[in-house]
Amino acid sequence: MKTASWTAFLLCLVPAIARAQLSVEADARGVIEARVGGTAYLSDLAVSVVAPGWSGDLANQRAVDPAAVKVHREGATTTYTMPLAGGALSGLLIERIVRDKDGATLEFEVIPDREVELEAVLLRGSLATAEHAGKTAYLVDDPDGARGVLPASLDADRHIAWSGEPDWLGLERPGAGGLRISPQGARLQLQDDRKWNAPHFSLLAMTSGGEVLARKPIRLGVALRAEAAGALAQEAAKPVPAAGTDDRPLAIVAPRLDRDRVDVFATVTLDADVHARYDNPFDPEQIAVDAEILAPDGRKVDAPGYYHVPFRLETRGRAESLKVAGAPGFRVRYAPTVAGAHRITLKVKDASGEVRAEPLTFTAVASKSPGFVRVAPKSPRYFAFDDGSSYFAVGENVCWANGRNPLATYGAWFEGLGKAGGNWARLWLAFNEKGLEWSPAPTPKGGIGAYQGLGRYALDNAWRLDEVLRIAEANGIRLMYCIGTYGEFKDGGFFNEGSWISNPYNARNGGPCARPEDFWTDPTARKLYKQRLRYLTARWGHSPFVFAWEFWNEVEPSPVVEAWTSEMAAYLKAIDPNRRLVSTSYGSPPIWNDSNVDFTMTHMYGQGGGTLDFTDRIQGETHANLKFGKPYLLAEFGIDWQAGDEKWDPEGRGLNMHNGAWASIASGAAGTSMLWWWDGYVHPKNVYHVLTPVRSFVDSIDWARNPMKPLGKIAVEAPADAPETFADLTISSSQGWGRTPSNRYTALRDGTIEGGPVATTLGSPRRGGDGKELYSEVAWTLDLPEAGKVLVRIGEVCTAARLRIALDGREVVDRALPAGEPGKGPWKGARLLEPYKVWVADYDEDVAVEVPAGRHALTIANADGDWMQVKSITLPAYRSSRFPDVDALGIAGDDLMVLWVHDRRSTWRDPYAGEPPVPRKGLKLAVPTDSTDAWRVEWWDTFRGVVVRTDEARAGAGALTLAPPDFERDLAARIARTP
Repeated sequence: MKTASWTAFLLCLVPAIARAQLSVEADARGVIEARVGGTAYLSDLAVSVVAPGWSGDLANQRAVDPAAVKVHREGATTTYTMPLAGGALSGLLIERIVRDKDGATLEFEVIPDREVELEAVLLRGSLATAEHAGKTAYLVDDPDGARGVLPASLDADRHIAWSGEPDWLGLERPGAGGLRISPQGARLQLQDDRKWNAPHFSLLAMTSGGEVLARKPIRLGVALRAEAAGALAQEAAKPVPAAGTDDRPLAIVAPRLDRDRVDVFATVTLDADVHARYDNPFDPEQIAVDAEILAPDGRKVDAPGYYHVPFRLETRGRAESLKVAGAPGFRVRYAPTVAGAHRITLKVKDASGEVRAEPLTFTAVASKSPGFVRVAPKSPRYFAFDDGSSYFAVGENVCWANGRNPLATYGAWFEGLGKAGGNWARLWLAFNEKGLEWSPAPTPKGGIGAYQGLGRYALDNAWRLDEVLRIAEANGIRLMYCIGTYGEFKDGGFFNEGSWISNPYNARNGGPCARPEDFWTDPTARKLYKQRLRYLTARWGHSPFVFAWEFWNEVEPSPVVEAWTSEMAAYLKAIDPNRRLVSTSYGSPPIWNDSNVDFTMTHMYGQGGGTLDFTDRIQGETHANLKFGKPYLLAEFGIDWQAGDEKWDPEGRGLNMHNGAWASIASGAAGTSMLWWWDGYVHPKNVYHVLTPVRSFVDSIDWARNPMKPLGKIAVEAPADAPETFADLTISSSQGWGRTPSNRYTALRDGTIEGGPVATTLGSPRRGGDGKELYSEVAWTLDLPEAGKVLVRIGEVCTAARLRIALDGREVVDRALPAGEPGKGPWKGARLLEPYKVWVADYDEDVAVEVPAGRHALTIANADGDWMQVKSITLPAYRSSRFPDVDALGIAGDDLMVLWVHDRRSTWRDPYAGEPPVPRKGLKLAVPTDSTDAWRVEWWDTFRGVVVRTDEARAGAGALTLAPPDFERDLAARIARTP
């Protein structure tokens, strides 16, 4: 048995106000104990790598054999290098203890040998309850000013004392010096481990998880510093003040405008000293501040006001902090939409009555601003500005920044996006650094910012959102504000996104809802949500750079959700002076048909790199949504819902983003496919370049005045003198979950599929749900030129399944497919589906079926168990070379057509697999049209955004026949009727 020896580093720190002594001791594995004087603040401090879903450790520093650890000392630095191994992970851990005159910095690098999926890298140290429970105080230098005492006894529902990304967190035991912990590249969490029957508290420093590439280091660390007794409390940030109260007689004092002359669509701000009686300045039933505007055209407009606290931004190193910079007050923002003299009157109402100020005047002058984005009146499947010019959305998601410098981060993102031609981005206003309403710390799923609970808003985050909007406007980017997300109403989840435990609407937090589903029907919950909508409209509704309000991210529609959405959309339209666009996700026919919901949206991902080309899915989703007669956006998009596009495109070529954008354009969407992976892919790999040629192309089209609809099938033919050959055809399933419109498909010789999109997941008849969620079988009609083996590729299996395949009604395959832990069966991998505590096994296996030549029916079914995936089928020698493997998508109006011609071999996997593009030569297109007119055809290089050739062509016999230039990967066409 080996015994770990101890190496001690004693660091004597002498602050000016008193002496405090920090001792950092590390054993042979580098496991640390940190003391200040005689108090052990952090014991057993070491790194572990956590498996997805917090289902255990992939590797743990504490389990490393000391004999395998190499120790190197040089000057003030001691370095420990050791192997990490366990389960799916193998790699290296490098730990450095760096001493300086002020303390010690602990740096850690985890370097995996191979690609691995993980939940987090975790640096954990413990505080013994016998020494610290009921005694040791914690203080956080953060806007919420969190502070408290580690509890004497466990509160199982409040086991997380604090969680966030502070400048520092301090611990101080009475009568002892304190310990300051400053995170580096990590989020901190202080929790009570007695919840799991462990006799200690834990301080966790953790990174985010996901797919990690081989040899890509994951870095985190903390800086430790001893402090004299009481010093931490003196230095800790003063918390953002709670919302004010007032008990003065109702009055308006000194109303004032920030300017008396303003551009049309720019903002004028009205401030005043307001006296009233209230204890919640956000509750319009206690105090309502509004402005009444009389426009020069005679219209009367009501604009709601809001309560605010001014802040200033301070930066220390790269860390940002917000400091209160003045007195709180009430304010109204308004953007005039017409030129001329305006009269604005402030009015305030409380329980005692209403008072009105004397009117003030300002003049709006004509400007170059195009105004707010609307649905185009003449082309209602597209967007237009107030001045009638077109707006085609080109952009991505940038939902949160987190980190210690969110404003600088947004500045970098928006600069990159704007310079590339992007004009649209989506933000989340959930409980991140821009959120308004959440449970205050301490709470198990804490947010970022000075949250004040239900019906009261985080004013530091509101100021930060002001700045984010200002940065976006400076870069020409309009923002869609997504107000909430489905995770607020659940627990668990693949990404551990469930947050109902900390939702302020939860009755256990003092809210009105005993269950998540009560949120949609409870009168108090609906009233409080409308109150938040009023605040959003009052504070940001003035800006033309707020593109739209999106109620939810990925909340599943139901009758009560549909009724709620209708109610809230009508309310928003009633209180928003500018009646900006409104939408939500997910939608349903009742939602999309609502007159107050302006555009439709969906989200689209593959899984595990199984979808190479999303073109058919994008076209199908777009066409299905266009039937509602409204603009459509594919608002989230990515290769793999579980891992960023950087996993599949490590060089940042951007082919998936490129193909998605052009497929959306040519299918009839009102914007590009909005990629999700902004922070780990688009920005660090500078994939913004994909959008530059897209913007050049869409700016060449007047979408607002050219209503267009999808074209019928565009025939693509190879050169007539080429011999006919047949190649294998692989048909990837295109809808990862849920029932598709049909489960019966026909594979044509040109490679297209009738009846698609193709369902991926089959649920057994025993699964429940009356088969409404998943089909139990899919049926294929095939016509093989010659006999051969059809390959059915099996993907993931949840719990168990039973694969049955029938050919022309005769069963040819009957196979049980169990699931279990990794390495315990015939599957290639497995993951624990944490919310349900069941195993999902990935078979990634082809099942062969001998099929004779000719026409046949092939049925693939899941006869038992839970669910299974059919990822693809491959048909031998099926595709005729007379029909090239090329997509031709198009939309057309009376005088304009848009085409995208795409070699289906050009996918994100080409550069991933090192496969060079192969030129397409001599193709012919037959574009369906009733026209017999002449057309001017501009052929566009989609990677450079320039016209490479211009042709003249005349339509006839039901088609416009075109001969595109030779191309690699894809090209686009803008086709205009010749006058």
